[in-house]
Amino acid sequence: MVVLLWKLKIYLRMKQPVLNIPDIEYQSFMKVAKSFSFVETDEQQNKLLEMEAKLSPNKRKIWGRVKSGLREIESMEKQVLKENQEMNF
Repeated sequence: MVVLLWKLKIYLRMKQPVLNIPDIEYQSFMKVAKSFSFVETDEQQNKLLEMEAKLSPNKRKIWGRVKSGLREIESMEKQVLKENQEMNF
C-alpha cells in the first residue's frame, strides 16, 4: 500500500488592522512586524506612505484632495457598472 502525502496550502482569511505609528517609531515597528512569519506587507504601499509623509503640509493637503477625488471617481464607476449589470438582467 502506497500513501501519498500532498502539501496543501491553506488559505486563511487575514485581517488588515490600521495602526497609527509615530514617524520616529515606524522603521523599528516594521522591522519587528516583518519578523513574524504570518505578517504580509505591501512594500509598494509602504513606499507610497513614506513618500506622502515627506510632503510639505500644503502639498500633503493637495495630494489628499486628489486622492479623495480619485476615490470618488472610482466609486461612481463602480455604481455605473452595478447599474449596467442590473439592466442586463
